[in-house]
Amino acid sequence: MGKDIRLLVIDFDGTALGGYQPYARFPDHLSSFLDEITERGFHWATCTTWHPYTQEQVFSASLLRSRPIRAIGRTSLACGLYVQKCLYLDAAWDEEMISCKSEFMQKWLTAIRQFLQSCPAVSSLTEYFDYIFALTYQQRSQIEEALNSETLMKEKTYWLFSSTEKQVIIFPWYLSKGLAVKKVARTLGLAPENILVAGDGLNDLPMLEPDVSRHQVCPDNADPQVKERVCANGGVVASLPYADGVIQAVRKMLGESGSKIPT
Repeated sequence: MGKDIRLLVIDFDGTALGGYQPYARFPDHLSSFLDEITERGFHWATCTTWHPYTQEQVFSASLLRSRPIRAIGRTSLACGLYVQKCLYLDAAWDEEMISCKSEFMQKWLTAIRQFLQSCPAVSSLTEYFDYIFALTYQQRSQIEEALNSETLMKEKTYWLFSSTEKQVIIFPWYLSKGLAVKKVARTLGLAPENILVAGDGLNDLPMLEPDVSRHQVCPDNADPQVKERVCANGGVVASLPYADGVIQAVRKMLGESGSKIPT
């Protein structure tokens, strides 16, 4: 397997979208860029919180001629693919994710709730859809110690700390953009060396691991933790925000890394 980059995975909010109106369409120059790399043999995919069908509305409202090879939505719960230019949900993906969600709910959710509700390091607790929890705390060291001391939390969840406030978000283990990209990579027969990820937010961090993608970029508006991760992994932090920064950073990454778009 060659070392050339073959797949660009891009987030929506704050990465592909932002800085331009209307919000629910790609900026024209991003559409042109994605069409350009598609014509040159480069696949692209999305990995976002937006449902695949809602993503298709964005694609249709844009000047895009191309479509992603996979449209991952709901932070990995759904995956869309195109057949003869029509979007369909991947039934096998759906079945696997429904099974994971059901198992999590039946076996571990109650115990996780009880642990979080009784944890003295937690100041307040909010539960969102898909069994995502937001915790506020006073001392980060205390909440980290509490989470790391509980085997169930380490094995069945992962957590992301806010860069701007005393808050940590707890996700079920399967609700990970990193796992989603790995699944797509296996389907396409790609290695981390073949994958370039563009993201900006905390929930993009699981995609920014070397065992997921060896090539990483982010726009200037990215969360400080994202910028730190991208820099640590030898990626490119753009000097421009949103889609402008993605295009700038991807072009720089391709030129400086020696990687090339297959022809």
